[in-house]
This record gives sequence, structure tokens and C-alpha cells, in this order.
Amino acid sequence: MDCATCGSAAVTERLERTGQGYRRLRCRSCGKQFNERFGTLLNHTQYPSDVIALVVLWRLRYRLTLRDLAEVFLVRGSVFSYEGVREWEAKLAPALTEELRQRRHGRRGARGRRWHVDETYVRLGGRCTYLYRAIDRDGSLADTMLSEHRNMAAA
Repeated sequence: MDCATCGSAAVTERLERTGQGYRRLRCRSCGKQFNERFGTLLNHTQYPSDVIALVVLWRLRYRLTLRDLAEVFLVRGSVFSYEGVREWEAKLAPALTEELRQRRHGRRGARGRRWHVDETYVRLGGRCTYLYRAIDRDGSLADTMLSEHRNMAAA
């Protein structure tokens, strides 16, 4: 890990850890001390990063209310308010969105090794046809095929 201040690679790990268990580091060049979360979105939060990430993921994925999330994690032993959840979501949602956007669009033209074929029956211009779609593991559309006859092997 490089120094967050001067960028030097001459960094040593300190013996003690932060209150949440993160490593403490010291730059031998500039003498600054920092922890492994320094310079990240969650640097000054008092909760572990994995708990915060899980809360935001559940909020975005399952559309739970702010108060429901605080209550669910209270049962697990983490005490925080719904306002904390709102702040974490405001910090992390744009970063997660950008990461997912880059993952999906950054590979344009590249297809994964694993994919599956989706088959459906549609009516086009009054005629019934089969629509086959090849979808890779990231959910990107690889290829399509229309056929009047059912032929999974050709698809």
C-alpha cells in the first residue's frame, strides 16, 4: 500500500490496530500515520465497512425502509439510526452505480465464456415465431435469432 499523502511505497505497518480492527500504517518518507481506510468513502465512519456495505446493498436490492434496516441490524448487534443508513446510501449508491455501469459497459464487444439460450414464442406481423436470445453471465445480450420452426440446436 502506498502512502496516501506523498505516494511513497516506503510504508510500514504498525503493531496496533484501530478500534474497528483496521491496520495502522506509517510512511517512512513523510512520517504521516494513516489506516487502511484512509482516502475511501467510509474513512470517518464508526462502523465496519462490511456492515455498511451490507446495509446499503440490502437497501438498494430489497427496497427495505430506513427504519426496517436499522431494526434488522439491531437484532444482529449493530446499533445505528435510520439517518445513518440515509447518509451511507448517499455516499455509496453513486459509487456502486458507477462500478456496475463500468462492469456492464466496459466489456462492450467481449462475450463471456458462459452463456445460456432463452427461448420464447412471439407473434410478429400476425405470424407466430420463436425468438432465441443468447445471454452471457453478466446479462449482456450476445446474439438473437428468429425462427418459424422450433429448433433449439440451431439457436
